[in-house]
Amino acid sequence: MKPPLPRALLRDVLRGRAPLVGARFNEALPRGYLSPVEARWLLGVPYGDLSADEARYLAGRTPARDFGVMLRASVARALAPPSGAEPRVRPWIVSAHVNNLTIDQAVEQIFTPAEGSRAKLVPFVHPHALNLAARDEALSKALAEADLVLPDGIGIRLGAAMLGVAMRHNLNGTDLLPVLCKEARARGWPMVLVGSAPGVADACAEKLREAHPGLALPIVSHGFLPEAESRALADAISRLGRCLVLVGMGSPMQELWAREYLSGAAHTVVLTVGGLFDFYSGRMPRAPIAWREMGLEWLYRLLQEPRRMARRYLFGNLLFMLRILLQKRR
Repeated sequence: MKPPLPRALLRDVLRGRAPLVGARFNEALPRGYLSPVEARWLLGVPYGDLSADEARYLAGRTPARDFGVMLRASVARALAPPSGAEPRVRPWIVSAHVNNLTIDQAVEQIFTPAEGSRAKLVPFVHPHALNLAARDEALSKALAEADLVLPDGIGIRLGAAMLGVAMRHNLNGTDLLPVLCKEARARGWPMVLVGSAPGVADACAEKLREAHPGLALPIVSHGFLPEAESRALADAISRLGRCLVLVGMGSPMQELWAREYLSGAAHTVVLTVGGLFDFYSGRMPRAPIAWREMGLEWLYRLLQEPRRMARRYLFGNLLFMLRILLQKRR
């Protein structure tokens, strides 16, 4: 993924020779001091076609929209890692080593199966999962033995920055899913969906088939599986050979289920993805892009489900930051 082009000089903006909000990813458009997608780059979520997104914005820009770009860019810059932070490859954050990768690096490593007769286990972790792992020995062990542990959310990015670590990209499953589908289709890998309430994974699969014609989804299942059904499903997945399996049951259940039932599925890559099926199916609305560009997706989720998410986001985020401070002191 290419870095942004140099900014227009501020003196040129003040003299009217360059726009304040212009292009930094599209060489064919007027260079600006700020890009419409500046905040996405600063927060490590440069998903999609940034060049095309700039062109669409600039075709309909207004002073009010430019003010929004400036606001979001200012917030994102405040949340970005400090200049002295280092992009360590696999920093320890609270309770697990987390892989610090770009989107391209993550995709390449995800589609590289483990050697031998075992599956490749790839959990996504957010502050809630790392809080759980700090007191749950089974989850801690599952994360320690995972092949990749991918950082999900602004909380991980902020916590790492407090420890002097610059995380490269926010590798959350919802944004990464279209990239994974495109790559799976190109490589001829089938994709398996397991998790969420009955009907949700099926709705997600239908949307994926519409968005990615030719993507094979041979197995789609809800996540309420007793022992016998889990074993039968694991056997069916093993028979597929090389494939990508998405397990969305929430932490720590999804990590433990994947480790127990799928670790022996040779050539399989298993990603534990939390509530991804709920978001992609439309069952749960996702935060608008403006909220995400200011690192406020967690607040939008809290407002959607205040009773269910209050403990996780209010108490849990505070606990995570306290654990970061304790780690920093040590």
